[in-house]
Parts: sequence; C-alpha cells; structure tokens
Amino acid sequence: MAHQESVAEPLLAEEERPRTPPPLAHPSFKKDLLTQAPKRNFTWRLAPWLVHLCIFLSYTLITLAIVRHALQSDASHHDRIKDTRPALPLPDREGLQWRSRRFPTNIVDNPLAGTPRPELESAWHDLLQNDNIRVPIGYLQEKNLKSVYTKDHTEGIVSLSVYHSLHCLKKIKHMMFKEHYYADRDEAAMAREWKHADHCVEYIRESLMCQPDLALVTFRWINDTAQHTAAPAEFYPTNFDVNAHRCADWEALDRWAGQRAFDLSRVDLLDRPRGD
Repeated sequence: MAHQESVAEPLLAEEERPRTPPPLAHPSFKKDLLTQAPKRNFTWRLAPWLVHLCIFLSYTLITLAIVRHALQSDASHHDRIKDTRPALPLPDREGLQWRSRRFPTNIVDNPLAGTPRPELESAWHDLLQNDNIRVPIGYLQEKNLKSVYTKDHTEGIVSLSVYHSLHCLKKIKHMMFKEHYYADRDEAAMAREWKHADHCVEYIRESLMCQPDLALVTFRWINDTAQHTAAPAEFYPTNFDVNAHRCADWEALDRWAGQRAFDLSRVDLLDRPRGD
C-alpha cells in the first residue's frame, strides 16, 4: 500500500501543477496579420494588368515572327531572281570591249551611205537585224520594268538603246529620200512620218548628250577652192577629225545581241493581251 501511495502522489501533483501559457507570438506577427489582407487585395488588382501585359508580349512576338518570315521570303525571292541571270550578262560600259580608232567618215564606196540602192538596203538591214532581243524576266523584275513577254513568261522582249538610235538614223535617211521611200503616202501619212523623224532627231540628241564622245576634234585652214589660190583673207578654219576615239567593239556587242535576237514579227510566240 505504501508503494501505491508513493506512485499516486506524483500523478496528483502533475494534474495540480499550473499549466504554462504558450509563448507570446513574435511582435512582427501582429504586423503581418494587419498587412496580409491588403497585400492580397493588391495582388488581385495587379492580376488583370499582368494578363494584358502577357497578351501584348505574345502579339509582339507573333508580329516579329511574321515580319522576319516575310523578310526571309523576300530575300529568298531576290536570290531566285538573281539565279535567272544567263551566263552571259547584259552588257554595260564596264563590261564592253573597248578599242581606239579613227572615224573614216567615208561616203565613197560606203554601203551605208549614198542614194537608195539594194546594197544600201542590205547594209542597213544587217546593221539592225539584232535590234530586238530576249532577256530573262528576272532582269526586268530587278529594275521594276515591264515589257512584252514570251508565252511562258520566262523572258521579256527589249531593245538596247543604241539600236533604237540606229533605227532613228535610218528613219532620217529615209526622209532625205522621201520621194523614194514614201511616194505613196498621203498628206496625213506624211505628217506622221515627219513627226516620227522629229522624234528620232530628238532621241539621237538626247543619246549623244547622255553618252558624250570626249575625243578632241581639231581644225585646219582651208579655202573654198580646190586649187587653194584664194587670198589669205578668204581662208577659214574647218574641223578636221583625224584623232582617235575610244570606241566599243561593235562587232562583239552585235554578236552578243545576235545570240538573243528575237523577230518581233513573230507575235505568235508572245503572250498577247486578251480582251475583256
């Protein structure tokens, strides 16, 4: 019994012992309780703006991706245009062959000079036979030019400006002998021919001034008699072009044009416009 009493006493003493209150919370805990609710409210107010920002960034990235794709496609298209160039490029002043020569300006025994005759007609025909040529459509696209196209739209028909100038010279030549070339023209038709010739004079003027020949033309004294018996006061200076000019190799240029020549009368090979 004594043992049982000794065991029970501690139990009673434990029950009667006053409970220790829990430790007080950290002072900042009260502050957190006061600020926690406002922070939650601020976060909820900020959420819609964050959503809009994400949407804006998404649209921006999509737009940049589209622009980048368009630029890459344009560059790829530009490369395809370049690939359409033929092995023989269009001639330019740097790519031409040049040589130095004097102008003979001979009108005697010259097939291109003189009065109308079969030899003259043949010479001018040969000079202009390569006036119209075919070029890859890529050239025209690069220069933003439009022309008449072949049926498959792979080539355009053009003419080098120098051939148009030669055509104009031929027209002026014909007007010099209009009774021969235009004998059957009525007044209205001749008015059109004169207008054409006037255009040609202006075109040649523009061409000469655009690509000026800077070779020097010298002068010499000459009188108006073959025997040179006139008095010294009657002598006058006249130009005497015996100096060398820097000239393109015409034969080489004409051969190049001949490789791409096109007979413009073959309209059956062209993509002709269709009526509505």
